Amino acid sequence: MAGRSEHGPDGGRDPWDWWRGTDELWRWGARVREIWLDDLADDTGRRATRQRRIAALLGHARENSAFYRTHYRHLPAGCTDLRVCPPVTRAQLMANFDGWVTDAQLRRHELETFVRDPSRVAEPYLGNYAVWTSSGTTGVPGIYVQDPDALAIYAALLTTRFEFGPMLGDPWQMPAAAGRMALVAATGGHFAGVVWWERQRRLHPLLAAHTRVFSILQPLDVLVSQLNDWQPAFVGSYPTMLALLAGEQCEGRLGIRPRTVWSGGEALTAADRAAIADGFACPVVEDYGASECMQIAFGCRHGRLHLNDDWVELEPVDARGQPVPPGQPSDTVLLTNLANRVQPVIRYDLGDSVTVDATPCPCGQRRPSVRVQGRRDDVLVLDGAGGRGVRLLPLAVETVIEEEAGVHRFQLIQTARNALRLRVDAPGARRRAVAGRRAVRALARFLEAQGVERVDLTLDDCLPQANPVSGKLRRVRALPATAASGR
Repeated sequence: MAGRSEHGPDGGRDPWDWWRGTDELWRWGARVREIWLDDLADDTGRRATRQRRIAALLGHARENSAFYRTHYRHLPAGCTDLRVCPPVTRAQLMANFDGWVTDAQLRRHELETFVRDPSRVAEPYLGNYAVWTSSGTTGVPGIYVQDPDALAIYAALLTTRFEFGPMLGDPWQMPAAAGRMALVAATGGHFAGVVWWERQRRLHPLLAAHTRVFSILQPLDVLVSQLNDWQPAFVGSYPTMLALLAGEQCEGRLGIRPRTVWSGGEALTAADRAAIADGFACPVVEDYGASECMQIAFGCRHGRLHLNDDWVELEPVDARGQPVPPGQPSDTVLLTNLANRVQPVIRYDLGDSVTVDATPCPCGQRRPSVRVQGRRDDVLVLDGAGGRGVRLLPLAVETVIEEEAGVHRFQLIQTARNALRLRVDAPGARRRAVAGRRAVRALARFLEAQGVERVDLTLDDCLPQANPVSGKLRRVRALPATAASGR
């Protein structure tokens, strides 16, 4: 079957994983050296390196991607000016997937079969590639293929740019680190963070004894018990989950002593950063990434996100696609990933609103920094047994609806303390009704497993409503605080 790697008779690790791990080590070392040299270069040298990478990516895309040859057909031959290249969207790229990728062996229908099987998470596709998926606020599922060089660059950026403690991207330091690591994330699918984590465990078996993945889909009290048993020195998760865990720590139900907490996947507010840091009494490390590019920006000790602008080009633009000046929030942002050649991401409409901060950072980092808005839905609070509040993470709810019901564009709205209204989008009234009923059943099972009692869950005939200004879809919306408290 296309894409399947050979496994030993016991169904364990691929016997070639040891070779892939060694190959990754060499690639990682070479990229670390490149990053160190770029950090030492002056601004003129940095700009020249970045422009060479942009020119090389554009030339590679036009030569090897049928989609980009057509998309750039009106551009002059040899064009190296990124700003004149027409932007792209996820829907556009996914509709032209087989022509977008630069390896003719990659076919969308075969990759869709691969990612439907959760048992194949982190399995090297065609023996060479990492594959993960994403849906997000567009409602268009994305499949992302990462080549070995891109993966080595992501790992090298993690290793060299973060300031606090051993990082997940530095697998060769992990076995020597005293303590365990925990990733608390959405599981059951080929999600970027889980694929990355499991891939490191697979290629570097010494990590397996030090690392574990914990699912956000289980009840909070079960997760707390598991973390108490594991006692991690490093915890990585989403801001919404870390805030919940910090509350459990403050109330004495969770008793762990991490040296570092990593936050990613959602926007981290200043209030949440302070609450998480106080709750765990340790630094909070933040990054900014996406399925299209894992390492867009890295956090410093002063709470700013600095762009990895040696490998990423980020263009904040207004609603007309025109650049916005520093200090002004963008309507969206165009992302160019200079690392991945097998699936070129060039001036990709990421959908985030970002603000460039041009002021010097007290950390001394010369790379520009950004503030990111959006990318965050609401935590739901419903009543469980005895009126006990049950907190539900938006990413957990979204994972259940996407993975179990196969619905990617939806909106769940809390209308009363234990009342939810679900809107789904699918072509045609009949398909929408079938998809809606399937999503309601999956959500009802999840709510019951979480201990929610007597919930009024209804299917709304209306379509999901995006923000009329930003065009973004908030997929999980909680009651306002005053309504939830009954005031």
